[in-house]
Amino acid sequence: NLTIKPKPLTIDGETAGDLEFIPDYGHVLVVIADVTPGSPADAAGLRGGDHVAAIGGQPATSSEQVVQYIRAHKTEPLPMDIDRRGQPLRVTVKIPPGEQIIGVHIGQKVPLVRVGPVPAARYAVDSNVRILRLTAKALGQVFQGKRSVRNTLSGPIGIARESSRVVSELGWAGIFTMLAFLSLNLGVFNLLPIPVLDGGAIFLLLIEGALAIVGLTISMRVRERIQQVGFVFVILLMVFVITNDILKQVSISRSGGGSNAPAASPAPATPGK
Repeated sequence: NLTIKPKPLTIDGETAGDLEFIPDYGHVLVVIADVTPGSPADAAGLRGGDHVAAIGGQPATSSEQVVQYIRAHKTEPLPMDIDRRGQPLRVTVKIPPGEQIIGVHIGQKVPLVRVGPVPAARYAVDSNVRILRLTAKALGQVFQGKRSVRNTLSGPIGIARESSRVVSELGWAGIFTMLAFLSLNLGVFNLLPIPVLDGGAIFLLLIEGALAIVGLTISMRVRERIQQVGFVFVILLMVFVITNDILKQVSISRSGGGSNAPAASPAPATPGK
C-alpha cells in the first residue's frame, strides 16, 4: 500500500491536489484547447486546435506530460512540433522574465469506443453512481473542514465559465455531460437537511413522526420560523457563492491565472473519432 500526499496546485483560481505522475492513457492526441490572447503562446503563433506532436524533442504522449515539461522548463525557450490541419510546424514559445504562464490550456483526444445500448446504459449508470458518491464525499469533507468551501462551491458565474469551456471543447456532447453533472450535484444538494429544500422537508417529517409517537406535534408558528431560517441560509449561501465567483474572476483577470498558476494547465479530455 502506498500513501501519496498531493501537492497543492492553483489553476484559474482553483486549488487542487497534484500527484505529479502521468497516467498511461494509451494512444491519445494532445491538442491546444485554447490560447490566451496576448500571451507568449499567442505571440509564438500557437492556435486553438493545434495538435502537439512533440515538445523539446520528446514525443507528446499525454496532456499531463506536455504540461509537466512546460512547468519544468518555463525559464527556457520551448520548441514545439505542431500539426495544424495536416501541416507540420515548428514554434518556439518564450516566457518573458517575471511571467509565469505561456497562456494555453492543453487537452487531449482519446479514442472513442462505440458500443451497443446495453453496455452504454451500464456505463451511464456506473458513471452517475460514481459522480453521486464523489459529490456526497466532497460535501461531507466541506462540513468536516477537510475541504475548502471556496474551492468546492461555484455559483452561476463559475458554472457559466466552466460550461463555456466544456462546450467549446466537446460541443453538444459537452452540453449534455455538463447538464447531467449539474443535475446530479443539485439533486444531492437538494437532499441536504436544510429547511425549504426537499431534504429539510423529509427531515422535518421524520421529526414530526417521532414526536407523534409520544403525542407531541410541531406548531405552525415553529414551522414558519424553521422555514424562515432555512430561507435566509439559502439566500446567504447564494450571495456567498456569487461573491466567491466574482472574486475568482477578478483574480484570474488580474494575474492571468493567479500567482501560483502553472506555465500551462490541462483541459478536459476530448473524445476523438
